[in-house]
Amino acid sequence: MFRTIFVIGFLSLILVFGQDIVTDSPEKQQEMHAFFKTIRGQCADENLIPYANVLQFNTTGALPDENDKTSMCYFHCFFEKAGLMDNYKLNADLVRKYVWPATGDSIEVCENEGKDVTNSCGRGFAIIKCVVLRALTDARNNPVV
Repeated sequence: MFRTIFVIGFLSLILVFGQDIVTDSPEKQQEMHAFFKTIRGQCADENLIPYANVLQFNTTGALPDENDKTSMCYFHCFFEKAGLMDNYKLNADLVRKYVWPATGDSIEVCENEGKDVTNSCGRGFAIIKCVVLRALTDARNNPVV
């Protein structure tokens, strides 16, 4: 139940507008949400973090403890295994469809976050934090799919 709320909460930020975003069919969207749910469970099994951390991050873009590597690794795991990010490069198509519309140079800006961080989870988390903060800011007053 709690994991379902996370998927619904985080991925309900799905915004589809703009000329370059081709929406998936409802069947494909349902398939992707099921896939994300599976990946979320795998990452939760690998990185045991309090669900409160997930909720706080998804609603504020911040962790209770900004040095919490386990939580950073959870989010890095999710973005990597879900195909939203590969080797610190965001999958612009998936991010635009399932996280936020990412207009302008947003993808490039977020990919440049954390380049000075040597820990892989920390670097990935810096990118993800940028994505989530932009989604929370940009998507706040826009309708969701």
